[in-house]
Amino acid sequence: MSSDYAPEDLRRVAVRASSETAALLRDIACSEGIAERICGETTVADKKAEDYIVDLVRSELGGVQVVSEEMGGFSSPRGGIVALIDPLDGSANYLSCINWASVSIAFADPSSGELLAGSVAPIFHGYPVSFSRGGGCYHGGRRLARQVVRGSIIAVYVDEPGAFEAVSRLISRVKASRRGLKVRSLGSAALELSYVGLGYIALFADLRSRLRNIDVAAAVGIVRECGGEVTDPSGRPLEVPVSSVKRVGAVLASLDVALLSSLVIRSGDSA
Repeated sequence: MSSDYAPEDLRRVAVRASSETAALLRDIACSEGIAERICGETTVADKKAEDYIVDLVRSELGGVQVVSEEMGGFSSPRGGIVALIDPLDGSANYLSCINWASVSIAFADPSSGELLAGSVAPIFHGYPVSFSRGGGCYHGGRRLARQVVRGSIIAVYVDEPGAFEAVSRLISRVKASRRGLKVRSLGSAALELSYVGLGYIALFADLRSRLRNIDVAAAVGIVRECGGEVTDPSGRPLEVPVSSVKRVGAVLASLDVALLSSLVIRSGDSA
């Protein structure tokens, strides 16, 4: 049962699995054949990374229920905790030999849906960012004190009709209260959300409603454990389902709670 696992032990497993998988992907980056489709959107790189993660976490933890893009909902064996896996977040970047992609792994309680631990590991450079419930957030092996916003970047996603207009209005509201912020769309939502937790990115905004639980589960836990908030546009805490691959809706995140509050879309407001 999930109660058999201490969150800190789960964090260590998540860090090891994400870091080793990132190293595997780094070693085969830009090589021939890794972009070939196996099934649907799954590439050779995706499958190699997922297989490595699943084998490792099951060897460490036994009966783990896996939720991932390739496996969908719970895969056998039943019982134990849930592992929400995105073996290659930022795949368009990775397959284009652009060095901004990551591996994301989170563990959750299947009964309560509570996120217990997780890790997001950059594939090309930098240390993994991780958390354990009640145990704090980490950058590499260093446990962090409560973080504050240090960066000046707003990370946005606007590659869908209507999203650009909505995010443009949101950015106008942000810049009215915060000077010097710069807009970027980098291409790995898990990594950008994790950097929100570190304070490197001031605000994350995705109003496309396309992100899935496997994309953001670990990073949502990181932001919250680092002292920030992750909400929907109405200000409600973002819900992350754990039983199958599901979209989580629009996402806003920052360590600056006052900034997030100023962006809340109330009834009758436009985005």
